[in-house]
Amino acid sequence: MDLAALLDQALDFEEQGRLDEALLRFEDILVLDPGNSVARAGAITAKASHACDERRHADAISLCNEVLSTSSYDLRALTVRARANGGLGRHDEALADIQRVLSFAPEFPEALAVRGVIRAALGETASSAHDLETAAVLRPDLAFLQGQALQLSMQMCSWDGFQEKLERLLKAVADGQPAALPFWLLSLPSAPRQQLQAAATYFKRTIKSAPTPLPAQPLIDKIRIAYVSVDFCAHATSHLVAGLFEAHDRAKFEVIALAVGGNAFDPMRQQITKAVDRLIDCAERSDAEIADLSRHQGLHIALDLNVYTARQPGIFARRIAPVQVNYLGYPGTAAAPCYDYIIGDPVLTPLVHQPNFSEHIVQLPHCYQPNALARYGALKAPRRSDVGLPENAFVFCCFNDGFKILPDVFEVWMRLLRGVDGSVLWLLQNSPIAAKNLQAEAAKRGVAPERLVFAPRVPIGQHLARYAAADLFLDTFPYNAHTTATDALWAGLPLLTCEGDTFASRVAASALTAAGVPELITHSLGEYEHLASTLAHDPVQLAGIRARLRSGRDTAPLFDTVRYTRNIESAYQQMWARHQAGLSPHAFTVTEGAVHERGIVTP
Repeated sequence: MDLAALLDQALDFEEQGRLDEALLRFEDILVLDPGNSVARAGAITAKASHACDERRHADAISLCNEVLSTSSYDLRALTVRARANGGLGRHDEALADIQRVLSFAPEFPEALAVRGVIRAALGETASSAHDLETAAVLRPDLAFLQGQALQLSMQMCSWDGFQEKLERLLKAVADGQPAALPFWLLSLPSAPRQQLQAAATYFKRTIKSAPTPLPAQPLIDKIRIAYVSVDFCAHATSHLVAGLFEAHDRAKFEVIALAVGGNAFDPMRQQITKAVDRLIDCAERSDAEIADLSRHQGLHIALDLNVYTARQPGIFARRIAPVQVNYLGYPGTAAAPCYDYIIGDPVLTPLVHQPNFSEHIVQLPHCYQPNALARYGALKAPRRSDVGLPENAFVFCCFNDGFKILPDVFEVWMRLLRGVDGSVLWLLQNSPIAAKNLQAEAAKRGVAPERLVFAPRVPIGQHLARYAAADLFLDTFPYNAHTTATDALWAGLPLLTCEGDTFASRVAASALTAAGVPELITHSLGEYEHLASTLAHDPVQLAGIRARLRSGRDTAPLFDTVRYTRNIESAYQQMWARHQAGLSPHAFTVTEGAVHERGIVTP
């Protein structure tokens, strides 16, 4: 192949985002023609893009500067530098580079995509969606763009063409195309195998590092565990795990928190710091640096509390502990060989679902989700007038994020409002745009927009207390309430869910079972609508469920943090025992005080 053909092929690969192949072609050209400036710039820019993937943003900027020092208007180098600056939170610098690109090439799709991501980080949802949708039209094959554009529409509750876009996205996923970010696919009506496929495609495309073998771990008195998260701050994850960290048996476990993001001065961060033996703040480090630091801690078990919800699993791909676990934050499979186990429970992750997971399922005896709600004690319910609700109306409630609300579930909600005179739907105020769109959708369905009442975000104590002002929580589907579900049940608010086949669609059913009210689990939207209507017209039945929830705060497994901790510690001990025995990971079930594996009970 001559130089011109090699260069055309390299540039085609670069445009398609196939950077490994592009880099090889550029390097082939440089062997034949060391002075080829186009190939040199392409090779350096490809390396810069790889550096961004690994969160080596400073390295990426340095590489781009090398290109721009001789070609100040290299559009790809400017775009990659913008991406790197965006990764460092330098949004003004990033947008300046993008503006420079677009002033020369107004329809440069990669630049529009980067600007869309930066605008989303700045909360500029509408302009972000416009950028991503425009880029997707210009370059339908640009990696993960279809899914990002659809997700931003969902965040705004903008459903025009939803079904058509969904079908196109799912076909691309089935074809193995890099069309959907794994986390966002969970909120769409997708099958478990589609979610597995999307995660596998993402991991293969974005994770370039190979694991380094770990030295053998000696026999020890304590198991050293590390919880790794970007959310050790004022985030739902920290509110869930704080009690677990405090309750760990320090005679058997050493507990480390690796903070790979979050606000170090946040009060919740300080609480987490006190609850663990050591908190290591490594937010400013690259994935490779964090992995190297972690490997020097002598860890036995590492738990990833994010996976695809925040940082990609580039840290765990390098193998920072002999046993690595997908835990709590990501409600689905990582489809990645670096995770040995995933924590679930019999309702959430039945063992018959094992083929849908790359990880081996570990079932805790009750709910997979910890909580520390007991620290808030008795909650004083506000008057309805204080939270903007009519005093005598039946109040349906859903405090889930707006992206979880899909058209078919909203259709059910509107029929319920039409069927219960004077009722209202109390929703979380996610954004003014989403609120306006939902009110417009209500009007289309014959419901007065003012019957949708929006609750502002407030501190956690106030938020928990105000649940008591509602009558019935209506869950979303297929992405259920997670932390929100346990919050509502702790406050004594009955929660009605629809259980599906995916992890994300079974979380509320798990919580309801552990709270002692499994009768609130339905299995189709028709059954969900019928039960919601029945409960709305039967105050005696609803009051009975409320009373059971209130009494269950002291007895239900869902709210027993110490009990939960002992059970997950049993799981950790079994994981480590298998590793020390030279056995490969395997699915198992923990019961109170014992572990069941292939029919064997181990005390």
